[in-house]
Amino acid sequence: MQQTSFDTYLRRKYVHVAQVYCNTLPRSLPHGINVEETTEESGTRYLYRLTAEDEKALTELTAHLEVENITYTSRIADNEGMQDKLFNDPNRSFTMQVAWIIFIIAILAIAFSGLPVHLWKTLSEDPNPIEKKEAPAIIDKSKQ
Repeated sequence: MQQTSFDTYLRRKYVHVAQVYCNTLPRSLPHGINVEETTEESGTRYLYRLTAEDEKALTELTAHLEVENITYTSRIADNEGMQDKLFNDPNRSFTMQVAWIIFIIAILAIAFSGLPVHLWKTLSEDPNPIEKKEAPAIIDKSKQ
């Protein structure tokens, strides 16, 4: 199923996280940056992994690194957890799943509310029933 722009926004906001790798740390780090030392198991040649919580912190961090002339590389990684399971499935659109659930709940609420039965009874009864009048007596003039 095709992803909507809202799905892309949700994935960018809650699933993707920017990671910057460098060998030396800048003098000052902006608020919202987590610093971790990388292990040799990660297979990278960088010593530190800086994880940015939001876009503003990432731009400030890269500006600090460029001003201090520190070599770095940035990568996008996925968060683990419930957000990843909800928003990061390329075969299903989260927005369309929510829309279908709302549609099905609305149909079930209408069906179990008794509205279809009430409408059927209202529409099937005749509002102006034809009153049955007695048939006029036929007058036979030949017998007179």
